[in-house]
Amino acid sequence: MNVRCPNCQVVFKTSQEKTTLLNYAIQKGQKLVMLECPECFKVVPINPSALLAKVSQKDNDTKQQYDGIDCPICLDGIVSYVDDNKEVFWGCGECGMTWTSESEIEKDINS
Repeated sequence: MNVRCPNCQVVFKTSQEKTTLLNYAIQKGQKLVMLECPECFKVVPINPSALLAKVSQKDNDTKQQYDGIDCPICLDGIVSYVDDNKEVFWGCGECGMTWTSESEIEKDINS
């Protein structure tokens, strides 16, 4: 499968192992799989079902503007957009910090 890194914009082909992982995630209805970009080595958050869409990924989607950036709080985690059909927020899986708006993330990035 071809994946475009949101960080460096390089399109890369997933290995057979990662393709199997993505196919499994699609079958199970998972909404998030983390891969590593072979070009910039940053983590790439992927919605596996979006890989099946015939529409290309959008760069200006505000909900994904902060996906994949380093957490401004702990510096070890990655910020990911979360929509669990109950609430929508950005969160860091490493430290557990959450943000409900882009302005909150910007404030922490700039501080």
